[in-house]
Amino acid sequence: MRVRVCVDSVAFARDASELRATVAIADLPRLHDVLFDQSGEITYRLAGALNKEGIASLRLDIAADLLMTCQRCLGPVKFSLKSARNFELVAETEALGDPAEELDNVERIHAVAKLDVATLVEDETILCLPMVAGHQPGECSSPVGAGGASRKKSPFSSLAVLKRQ
Repeated sequence: MRVRVCVDSVAFARDASELRATVAIADLPRLHDVLFDQSGEITYRLAGALNKEGIASLRLDIAADLLMTCQRCLGPVKFSLKSARNFELVAETEALGDPAEELDNVERIHAVAKLDVATLVEDETILCLPMVAGHQPGECSSPVGAGGASRKKSPFSSLAVLKRQ
């Protein structure tokens, strides 16, 4: 596991800092269950700024090619992820407000002195994943054991014969 990058979110925004890096998917454990494998990495860009009202904000851009597990055939399906999200920083003592009232591409988060950038990237990645990953109709590979010749006889087939008597 690599060293986690942490930033002071308010100072990062106030100084209009920018951070470009990658994070290995293997280092993001909450993604492992939905992915076919944990190879690859997510490229991100985190930029700080003060918005028009002088409120500290962060912009996170992420991109990755992920191999998810198809829910039909359980095989690998490629998912290209690209996301851009703006975060408005709110004091920890202040309420975040109703998410339904937020703009589509702006989310309010608490300002923290040690913002774990990898966790922010992981959170945003999870939110961008499809609810159900799958191939286009007709593109699935047949599941293991679905071929006619390799299909095993059901242990209950003899009971069906008895039931008919």
